[in-house]
Amino acid sequence: MLRREIIENGVNLVIAGEGVPRVFSFPTIDRLIHFQNDMEAFLLRTGWTFVEFSPERRTGVERRHFPRRANDRRRWWTDSVRLFLRQGNERRR
Repeated sequence: MLRREIIENGVNLVIAGEGVPRVFSFPTIDRLIHFQNDMEAFLLRTGWTFVEFSPERRTGVERRHFPRRANDRRRWWTDSVRLFLRQGNERRR
């Protein structure tokens, strides 16, 4: 279990599991987040998995099974690719 604690002169990352909890201290939350991201990536690469994540931030109804709106802009970054492809087809005519 990973837990963040705010302390007087920075933040701690507490790693608890079997045995005595380990505490890593950082002067800023940014440094803690960088360390935690690297540690989580390493653990996932070496076969560890997440059991749970909290606090659960999702609210409301499960949306994955509902159809999307016609004007959904989730892939807005591909608009220029479509425009480029369209212009390339017009040049060939």
